This record gives sequence, C-alpha cells and structure tokens, in this order.
Amino acid sequence: MNKSANVTVELDDDAYAAFKEASEIVLKAGIRVPTSQLVQTMINAEMTRLNPRKIAQGFLKCILQQVGGLAGSALDDEDDEQIPVIPSAATAKT
Repeated sequence: MNKSANVTVELDDDAYAAFKEASEIVLKAGIRVPTSQLVQTMINAEMTRLNPRKIAQGFLKCILQQVGGLAGSALDDEDDEQIPVIPSAATAKT
C-alpha cells in the first residue's frame, strides 16, 4: 500500500528559475501548470526512479549515525534490506 506525504522543498534561485521558465513555456503552449506542480511532478518522478524505500532507509541510517544510536557499529549498503533497531531505554538498563 502506498502512503502519501506532504513535503516542503526549498529551491535556490537558479533551480526555481528553471522550473518557472518551464512553467511559462508550458503556458505558452496553452496549458497552465503552476511551478509548484512541476516541482512536485519532478520529485515524484525522481522518487520512482531512485526507489523511495532505499532513499528512506538511507535517510534512517543517516539519522541513526547522527544521533549515535548505533555507535560503534558499521553500516553498509548491504544492510539496506533490514531496518536498524535501536535498543530501548528499558532494555538498555537490564
């Protein structure tokens, strides 16, 4: 089952200008497509191309490394099929 999520994207001036230009070109062809919709379409296409599950798992690994939840254990790409488990405070005390 697919779940949807709302995402806010910050674009630098050059990236925004490129999307804005694309929006204006499409408008000249007689189709009104807001710039934000072009950004969303491109992000959705990239997520499909890049496999959202792997992106999410990579993000999770990054967060776990940042907070030190897996201090001392190496993470490599072969572990992508398993979600790392952080010991809870209750099991860490025993």
